[in-house]
Amino acid sequence: MTDRQSNSRCGSRMLRGAIMWALALAPAVLLAPPAAAQTFKTLYAFTGGLDGGAPWGTPLLSGSILYLTAFSGGSPAANDAGAISWYYVNASAGSYLYDFAGQPNDGSAPMGGLVTDGFGDFFGTTTQGGFSLRGTIYEYSGGYESVLYNFSGRDGDAPEGNLIVDPVGNLYGTTSNGGANDSGTVFAFNGSLVQLYNFGNGINDGIAPASGLVLKSGYLYGVTTEGGQYGWGTIFAVDIKTKLETVLYSFNGKHNGGTPVGGLVLDGKGNLYGTASKGGSTHGNAGDGVIFMLNIKSKQLTLVHALTGADGSDPLAALVSDGKGNFYGTTFTGGVFGYGTVFQLNSATDTLTTLYNFTNGTDGSYPYAGVTLDSSGNVYGSATRGGQYGWGTLFEILR
Repeated sequence: MTDRQSNSRCGSRMLRGAIMWALALAPAVLLAPPAAAQTFKTLYAFTGGLDGGAPWGTPLLSGSILYLTAFSGGSPAANDAGAISWYYVNASAGSYLYDFAGQPNDGSAPMGGLVTDGFGDFFGTTTQGGFSLRGTIYEYSGGYESVLYNFSGRDGDAPEGNLIVDPVGNLYGTTSNGGANDSGTVFAFNGSLVQLYNFGNGINDGIAPASGLVLKSGYLYGVTTEGGQYGWGTIFAVDIKTKLETVLYSFNGKHNGGTPVGGLVLDGKGNLYGTASKGGSTHGNAGDGVIFMLNIKSKQLTLVHALTGADGSDPLAALVSDGKGNFYGTTFTGGVFGYGTVFQLNSATDTLTTLYNFTNGTDGSYPYAGVTLDSSGNVYGSATRGGQYGWGTLFEILR
């Protein structure tokens, strides 16, 4: 076992702590957005109050309404445990829906976004709070929030990624820590929790999954931020019926990337696309991150694009597909001003186009979350910092 593997039990939390430290040190410089970004619009600036602050989860577009989770902010009486907010795109109006209350009866610090079952019910996770302070699964429906499950540690700890829901209402997700080996889990939930897999049970197994999953033909696909053959993370598959896990690929931190934080997305041919926050350089464990494609059948990974810093660095979110061969995503840092970017990748030509460079002004900075698309191809997303009040923004890029 490598030193990197042996020290990675708390890897995901260490990564999150490093990100929060970087945000805390970020200067609140107000710059005018570049003239070239004429299609970019700040829709909302978070105040850090009841509406929340530091939105980390990818916005969910349902009809004309965007639903967001904020990591912090909310009611001061509840120790700023985070919030759920909404924004009506057509009317340019929004407000908060719910302020998390924190332990012992509620969750706090949501990092993942929301998922809907299509019947007006929304589901998500919090990384902290609950009876054991190890996070929760919650439901928001009919104007009320209810905790469906409290993690206790042995069954998982600190779920960071989005949940997914199958056609019959089963929820699937990951926890970044906890489980039998304190290295994270894959779980299913439908009234009760079923542990499908506990990471860290083998010398080459992954550790600390920090993102959501993809469901295809009875298998759940995802990534771990650490572990694997080289200690730089893995791409894995879990058979829902047998609960067997297969490591499809181990990152080495070099040319093909390392530390994949964001999840995966399928293309129309059954390939998995994703990002790794590190690697991309042929010279040691350097680089600004990569975009990759994995052929599920052959387990062959292809480097699609190595980020250069100028076009972004540290991609931390999953990509989203428009169904036409284009993928959209964000980088946490890098770009012209160093505060992150929004980009488009044409998979047919492997061409990356920067759609926007954040300035840390009224437009926002450090986009941790991914983006979502409407039926016209317009892009919506959030930035964790910047904006009028310094607590992040909700933005739109018209296409």
